[in-house]
Amino acid sequence: MRRVVVVGLGPAGLWSAISARVADSSAEVVVLSDEKYLTYSRCGLPFVIGGEIGSFEELVITSIDKLKSLRIQVFLESRVVDVDGDEVVYEHRGELHRIKFSSLVLATGSKPFIPPIPGIDAGGVYSLRTINDGVAISKASMKARRALVIGAGAIGLEVAEALAERGLEVTVAEIMPRVLPAILDGDMARILSQAIRSSGVNLMLNSRVEEIIGNPTVSSAVVGEAEVPCDLVVVATGVRPNVDLARKVGVSIGATGGIETDEFMRTSIEGIYAAGDCAETKHLVTGRPFTPFLGSVAYRQGKVAGANAAGSSLRFAGSLGSTVLRVFGFEVGFTGLTCEQAKREGIRTVVGKVKWLTKAEYYPGAREIVVKLVFRADDGKLIGGQIVGGEAVAQRINLLAAAIACGMDAESIASIDTCYSPPVADAIEPITRAAEIALRKLRK
Repeated sequence: MRRVVVVGLGPAGLWSAISARVADSSAEVVVLSDEKYLTYSRCGLPFVIGGEIGSFEELVITSIDKLKSLRIQVFLESRVVDVDGDEVVYEHRGELHRIKFSSLVLATGSKPFIPPIPGIDAGGVYSLRTINDGVAISKASMKARRALVIGAGAIGLEVAEALAERGLEVTVAEIMPRVLPAILDGDMARILSQAIRSSGVNLMLNSRVEEIIGNPTVSSAVVGEAEVPCDLVVVATGVRPNVDLARKVGVSIGATGGIETDEFMRTSIEGIYAAGDCAETKHLVTGRPFTPFLGSVAYRQGKVAGANAAGSSLRFAGSLGSTVLRVFGFEVGFTGLTCEQAKREGIRTVVGKVKWLTKAEYYPGAREIVVKLVFRADDGKLIGGQIVGGEAVAQRINLLAAAIACGMDAESIASIDTCYSPPVADAIEPITRAAEIALRKLRK
């Protein structure tokens, strides 16, 4: 009998296990996880801290009963320490155990990147990756008055908003010159920066945290040349692939630090697959390896890795890094490449950008939306999109991701047959309008 062993129970691990079961109903499917919780949404952690979601337990998206009904064996609080030939060695409650496998899926996720800032080990300094982290930050925020969030990426901004909602004075320090530097160009980021500052959050851009002061508990931090009082610090400086086990196993690690995989999610060792934050994938515009660190990507990779570990031949073509979030009254979306990223790749670009409304201008409740489309100058094909608006961003980003994947150019996007109804959408769709603007530039 085939036995598929999955290491990790995040979205990639869960869907690897489910997909393996679907692919081979007779296989034995075993999941080993070092956490005490079943699969939960890490993306939901800031919203529990901010009070929008009632408890951390609500983030758990499966149950033992569901997994048992699928005949998936799960061992929680079981840390895999090694792979010895065709056996996984794991530790549970101080004892070592072994389990044989026919195929193995590494879904070990990612871990927070903690910069080497003096004083970062002081009490009151946290990162946010697990439910336990979320619980600790929630408890600390009940007693804190001033918080410093290091990093203005998605998690940093979501945590900053959550802490502000709890009544704390919040400062966000970002070393880059703009918020969300991985998904927004400067012009789009400025829209969000204005909203953050208008909310009362102290936003410090181009600002490095030089030192955290506290003995033993944090009392302030040196940010640039300023000393910022704080009794709570959240480090949100990104994550790195968790490849500690992969290195022990001996699979190849790629240039981005993630596990090298092919379109079948196979690693360099036969019978071993990888999925989720620990795995590299191909960027669908550049063709280069990258690590998206997105739950949606982890889910799709897990489905492919698990099925193939159980004998199928599914493919995962790659990703555009499509992202959406809601912070400080705005929805923010991205897919493909920004102008800055395209420039680094040596791609000449033409931009179509428009400010529009999400409904007919006379209809109550219409919200502003800014759409920026990035086209390759050589052939006019869409290679990226950014949207900042009050509503209706996510499905527009999905549309742009589909357009990039299908190789659509400015002319074809400008000609999309869009729908219209005053309460729902304007007669002129901002995406097609932005494409028209770019098309005029391309034809000059």
